Amino acid sequence: MSTEERDWFAPRNTGPRDGAGRTPPPPPAATPPPWQARSRTPYPDQQVWPPLSREGVTQPIPAVRDAAPPLPRPAVPPTAPPPPPPPVPVPVPVPVPEAVQEPPPPAREAAPRRRGRAALVAAGAVVSVFAAVTAHTVDGYLFYEQVSTQQDTREVVVPAGQVGKVHDIEWKATVSRTKAPAGSRHGADVAWMKIEIIQEVLSDGSATMTGMPDDLRLHDRAGRSWAVELGAGDRPSDRLEVGQEYALAGLAVVPVAVADQVELAFTPSAYRSDTPTKDLFKRPTTPQPPRTTLRFRR
Repeated sequence: MSTEERDWFAPRNTGPRDGAGRTPPPPPAATPPPWQARSRTPYPDQQVWPPLSREGVTQPIPAVRDAAPPLPRPAVPPTAPPPPPPPVPVPVPVPVPEAVQEPPPPAREAAPRRRGRAALVAAGAVVSVFAAVTAHTVDGYLFYEQVSTQQDTREVVVPAGQVGKVHDIEWKATVSRTKAPAGSRHGADVAWMKIEIIQEVLSDGSATMTGMPDDLRLHDRAGRSWAVELGAGDRPSDRLEVGQEYALAGLAVVPVAVADQVELAFTPSAYRSDTPTKDLFKRPTTPQPPRTTLRFRR
């Protein structure tokens, strides 16, 4: 059968042909790359765990032979010690001329001001200490006056609405009920009493008697008494004006049953603001008149 003749059921060859009408031979097979050309030796699978028994299997251990003696080393000649380092030259101090000291700058003008301010501060401290000592001294004298002359006291009863006179000073006093102040913890069985005292100096000789009255109490007919809390009021502490009235106010708490019968009593002080401090606690050498206690009727 020629090349043009073919089987009825054979597929038609439509590939390229040469000039004679023949089909060219197929191209040679491609050469595999070098990494694929190597053949790999297959290894059979081995059991890893649990390990297989290796009874009777030994591993040869190479024999340890006697070590050969070391080769002789060439003798090293002894080395001479290094020479000592050269001496370090000591620096010679060079005389430095002394610096000319400049005169200190003149004092600023603020120095007198500082000195004046320090003087003012010192004066203020002295005044504060003197005022504190004076107040303490006055309190001590009032206590001394009350204790030392406790036995020499006479009581003067002042009729209702009248004035009492002691040391050339007139005293007026009134007692009345008042409302309880805010925050009061007293019950309904007590009454709050308001005390008003008027002081008036009659002569210059008594103008320096600025002490507050002592032992202010409210007394009932049965002999019981209740303390009075008295305020300082608006009064000078060194000298009082002649003919001017100075008001003092106070409060007290008494039982309701005796609120309408209690009477005020106090003792005017003999303290004088112009008395030297060293003479306040001296005992008098001459007999002194007894202290006077004023009791004001209602």
